[in-house]
Amino acid sequence: MQVGIIGLKFTGKTTLYNAVTGAGIPTGQGGVDPHRAIGQVPDPRLDFLHQQYLPRRKVNAQVEWVDIPGFQAGPSTDGDREAIRFLEHGRKVDALAQVVRCFDAGFGPPDPVHEIETLALELALADLQIVENRLDKLIKDKQKIGKLDNPQEPDLLERFRTQLERDRPLRELELHADEVKIAAGFRFLTQKPLIYVLNHGEGAEPQSQAETTANRAGGEVVTICAKMEEELAELSPDEAAEFLNDLGISEPALSRMIRAAYTTLNLQSFFTIGKDEVRAWNVPKGTKAPEAAGVIHTDMERGFIRAVVVAYEDFFSCGDMAAAKQANKVREEGKNYVVQDGDIIEIRFNV
Repeated sequence: MQVGIIGLKFTGKTTLYNAVTGAGIPTGQGGVDPHRAIGQVPDPRLDFLHQQYLPRRKVNAQVEWVDIPGFQAGPSTDGDREAIRFLEHGRKVDALAQVVRCFDAGFGPPDPVHEIETLALELALADLQIVENRLDKLIKDKQKIGKLDNPQEPDLLERFRTQLERDRPLRELELHADEVKIAAGFRFLTQKPLIYVLNHGEGAEPQSQAETTANRAGGEVVTICAKMEEELAELSPDEAAEFLNDLGISEPALSRMIRAAYTTLNLQSFFTIGKDEVRAWNVPKGTKAPEAAGVIHTDMERGFIRAVVVAYEDFFSCGDMAAAKQANKVREEGKNYVVQDGDIIEIRFNV
């Protein structure tokens, strides 16, 4: 899973990136290339399973964070739009997290509502350019060879153009299966799930108007102080817990960002346990047992026989696997079983 962190300049994007990855990248230096780092997904359930089995390895689920360079809204001196150039990096990720400045810190009074609306416009213009370029090519192709490979494509792109010219995201449109396939190859920015990260100064009150605007736009909303979270990430786990407790904060930014990403991407976690390793895996909601087995190893999906399953809540309440079996909480499931969040699964297979 890849999440691209986007936003205007001086919003605190790289500070947030450092907070969720511990990368320690210098801030305020600009650049044209994105930063990339893998972040571990914190999960208290996995921690409990690790304490129970004490294996050699504990492997958290992972998210790749991509810090996409900040840009200036509007045309640059050469008439090009800096946003369109930088936002190309965002086409390759699964979801976008827009960092919105809700602090001053020498950059002038914040205007988060305007910032949300401005970036929505830049995303729409970037997609509109793709649509218009493709329509121009289709016209030339039809004139040249007299037909098109996919006759549905021009009508669909005209719908997209109308939507984008209204400054509305493509994710609002209902598409049938064939249209989804056509659109997939373009990797439209305004079709991607969107998380709004409202970045406040320390001790600042949340911007209710910004939250209202973000909620109206249809994305997940996370309110944080990225600078404080970056400092928090540099502490030991015990120091961090004490620091959060003193501030009355229940969890760090990473946990909230992960939860927002999971919700946005319709993901869930299941676990595998053993003497050598306990591990968490990401799968979309609705995934069936053989597909989940394939995430572990393709041979497991190919030779899937059945899955031995216990819900984490049952395992936790019973205390261990032996007690869960005695309480009849461990069951065998076949190929049609839909994996649930928190399932502890052992795959039986033969190849």
